[in-house]
Amino acid sequence: MGIGQKRDFYKLNELNSNDLSFIKRLAIDSSPKHLQNSHLNLVKQFNLVFRLRDELKSKGVDEPKLNKLLDVTIHNLEENLHADIENKAIKYINSILREDIEFYNTDIGYTEFIYFLCVQLMRTEKIRKSTVKGVGPIEGIDFEKIWNVLSHIFAKNMGWNFYANRELHKMTLLKNETTKELITADQPVINTYATIGASTAPIENVELYYPVSPRIAILVSEKEGYKGISKKLLSENDVVSYNNQIVKNSHKQVYGTSLSVLEEYNR
Repeated sequence: MGIGQKRDFYKLNELNSNDLSFIKRLAIDSSPKHLQNSHLNLVKQFNLVFRLRDELKSKGVDEPKLNKLLDVTIHNLEENLHADIENKAIKYINSILREDIEFYNTDIGYTEFIYFLCVQLMRTEKIRKSTVKGVGPIEGIDFEKIWNVLSHIFAKNMGWNFYANRELHKMTLLKNETTKELITADQPVINTYATIGASTAPIENVELYYPVSPRIAILVSEKEGYKGISKKLLSENDVVSYNNQIVKNSHKQVYGTSLSVLEEYNR
């Protein structure tokens, strides 16, 4: 507790008409048709509490308990959404820890877990700051303010792309039996094709790496070398390589079971 957390990181931001129009043009209109209503409903849900607050204010309603409830909703609504996504993923993470990834071959298991991975990739401060920096100034738009909405839209679009091409993207269980341990960071899921911030060139490929424990990780890849392979034993060099990628993609914090595990890795 108290580690890897930032107070009010998921606090909702009130969106004005320019924000809403920009989100629709940038992210929703270009999304798959069958996801657009879901995205629009998400935007409405994120902004509804502010509309309700303003409506009550315009009618002269000033009830402390109601104001407190609105404030709690502003602070916790997105956090609760993430909690729901994570709760659905717990059974799959436990399955991975048992070295069983058969759920990935089921429709519901694939859908829920790949969406969870995409959200974990997109939700972080590292991705937000990197994206804001990469986009640069936009007149009349505070990109950082609207990122919490955009991150969910992009995560769902990414999840759908994985699903639509699921025959290409195979999951492999990575097992570490070496003397070294796998580490993780405040960017828990990474795209191995991207060392974030190292290049401004668009990343055209995606391979998701997610360390689940010091001994177990998963890889979702379309590389030929992983086709037909459900489990791979990692070499010591593999462990070091993946750990270095985790460090390079981290924002502020890297996590291991002890200081000695982390000391050999430098940013």
